[in-house]
Amino acid sequence: MIRIFTFMFFIACGSVSFSQAFPEIPVRELEKAELVVRYLLSYQQDSLNDQDIRHEEMVLQLGENVSKFYSHDTYLFQKTSREYAAKGLTQKFLGDPDLRPPPGRFRYSIFKNFPLGKMTTADHLPGDHFIYREELNALLWEIKADTTSFQGYPVQKAVTDYGGRTWVAWFTTEIPFRDGPYKFHGLPGLILNIHDTQNHYVFELLSVEKPRELTTIDFLERNYIETTRVHFFQAKSRQREILINRASEAGSGVETIQILNENARRRNNPIELTAD
Repeated sequence: MIRIFTFMFFIACGSVSFSQAFPEIPVRELEKAELVVRYLLSYQQDSLNDQDIRHEEMVLQLGENVSKFYSHDTYLFQKTSREYAAKGLTQKFLGDPDLRPPPGRFRYSIFKNFPLGKMTTADHLPGDHFIYREELNALLWEIKADTTSFQGYPVQKAVTDYGGRTWVAWFTTEIPFRDGPYKFHGLPGLILNIHDTQNHYVFELLSVEKPRELTTIDFLERNYIETTRVHFFQAKSRQREILINRASEAGSGVETIQILNENARRRNNPIELTAD
């Protein structure tokens, strides 16, 4: 089923422009969400500065066959904009900043088992939306004998390698979904906590809830550029040069260019260090 909703356009550097028209973007409802899981992501964006730890709340929607992982701020924005659009109050929503949740730092949406047997990542770089797919069950887990409890759930340890990092996960079979935050999946239960061995990226469970009202797992049918994981990360690595060139072409001063360079320098520690 496809319905039409109005969503905002995010632009470069995480800023938001409300001066442009807001096109209607088709939304495909994939299936009903059986559970909504919230995680706190704590991350170190500068590998040389362990005192600057950032935080963002993330959401995992779990359906019978499909799941979606994305920023909680994006989740709130889409939910709120839909409510206002249904009442014919889109302009009120767009015109009042107090009604709009702030944009999240992370722009991706990760769909597992969509399409069947694949993991789909929809992401954004300034000016374009991209989509790429990976095999769903590509992670090789080593399940350990270690057990403990986490937020009242019995959990067991497992280890895997992905994106140039070694990851330590704690999963529970009491929530029988073979899923978890970000791209992590395939264990015999839900992952409640996972971190890389340097603790640069840590996902911790905040809550697990059954939706009180009908909640659907939605896919925005934008005009995506189809690519591969490798090519997307190559394009992302060129983002700094592109932004600086655009600023120069727009006549930005030396101070602005220096700020862009410094911001890019501090963001030297992506969650995936390699894409091969």
